[in-house]
Amino acid sequence: MQEISPQKRARLQQCFEAGNKQMQMGGKEGHAYATQMFAQCVCGDPANILYMNSFIVNLRQQFGQPKKKGAFGFVKAAKKNVPAGKKDFETTISEGVEKLKKDPWDAQTFVAMGMACLEEGLEEAGLAYLKHAVTSAPDDVEINRIAAVELGSRQKFDDALACWSRVDKLKPGDPEASRMISDLMLEKTIKRVNKTEHGSKMEEDEANGVAVEKLSVEDECEKRLRKNPNDRDAYKDLIDHFYGKNNMRKVEDACKRALKVFPDDDIFYPQLLEAQKARARDELARIKEQYEKAPSDALKEKFARQKKDFDEKTLALLQYNLKKSPGNSTCHFELGVFYMQHAQYKEAITEFQTAKADAGLNGQCLLSLAQCFQQIKQYRLALTHYDQAIAALPNPSEELKKALYYGARLSFGLENYDKADDYANKLAEIDFSYKDVGGLLDKIAAKRHN
Repeated sequence: MQEISPQKRARLQQCFEAGNKQMQMGGKEGHAYATQMFAQCVCGDPANILYMNSFIVNLRQQFGQPKKKGAFGFVKAAKKNVPAGKKDFETTISEGVEKLKKDPWDAQTFVAMGMACLEEGLEEAGLAYLKHAVTSAPDDVEINRIAAVELGSRQKFDDALACWSRVDKLKPGDPEASRMISDLMLEKTIKRVNKTEHGSKMEEDEANGVAVEKLSVEDECEKRLRKNPNDRDAYKDLIDHFYGKNNMRKVEDACKRALKVFPDDDIFYPQLLEAQKARARDELARIKEQYEKAPSDALKEKFARQKKDFDEKTLALLQYNLKKSPGNSTCHFELGVFYMQHAQYKEAITEFQTAKADAGLNGQCLLSLAQCFQQIKQYRLALTHYDQAIAALPNPSEELKKALYYGARLSFGLENYDKADDYANKLAEIDFSYKDVGGLLDKIAAKRHN
């Protein structure tokens, strides 16, 4: 895989945060929106286990318990069918994401995605997908076999033994299962003995005054920097280490140190902005929790100040991303969303008009433009954009339902009852429970009969 740029990583994290927020809100719309956000994260960074697990958890909350199915198909050819090369890998992941949207217990899809990740060298992600495959189809002999082989070859002894044990139970007398259980048990024992002996040797060396260096990742990076203060990779490793531990204060400190040596660096500077934004967000959440437990004017004012700081950090990161990638439609779209959320509708319109040239964002931009024009009371323009959004958005989708609903309401307000009736009926055909569409249809019918 190509290294993910800081700009792209920042955009994926924004999608992840938005998805998490919607997932926690729950409801059909919340889960559907979260699915879209998490899907972008998984496709954008297939190695990220957190993105993958959130995507799956959200889908399973949305779908409820799996429906009973017949036996899963034989998938022993999964490994050899995994396509090679970057394009094929991305296709496998994106197609897998679409299949999981329809069935988040699709074990064969998990196997295909897992084997593709392993082929690409993404071991942690690959094994995680295989584990999801096993939990989705625990009674499938071949899926357990595939997972057992891959786990065992990477010395994940306990997980591999659990899979082989299921194979042995589901298919008594299976010669491969019996042999692999014995081999893995022996290999596990040998490794444990070697580890014990190695540990004893280290203790012996220490007792005899022999220097034994056991450095943490942080200490190792600091040692490299003492040796060479211009070691850029040492700063990168140190920052990545703190990111992994979610210690944003130390990420920020490390970025500031790096920027003193490498001013305006296109990796360290956006990482600094991300860390500052994350810290501001965490502090905002902490103040909110305090206020909910014991409301006070002082906490309310503190929350407002912190919200302003968080917004400033978010805007700085969005503007930096756009400055580095002025032709990136996603950057324009995300900045437009920020402006729209903060009632800066004219600024948002400019960004959405630029971003709509991207076919993948066209429908969402048209819907957002319609809402912005409506907010500044340009009702005819708003209705035109609702018309265009409805024609462009996929059916069914939450965005299409939103466009039909607000397009119908605006048409009703403009006394265009035929259009209002058309849009409300189309919405009712898709989802009659959406908001108050039933009542809206009654109001439209009453006006048309008068």
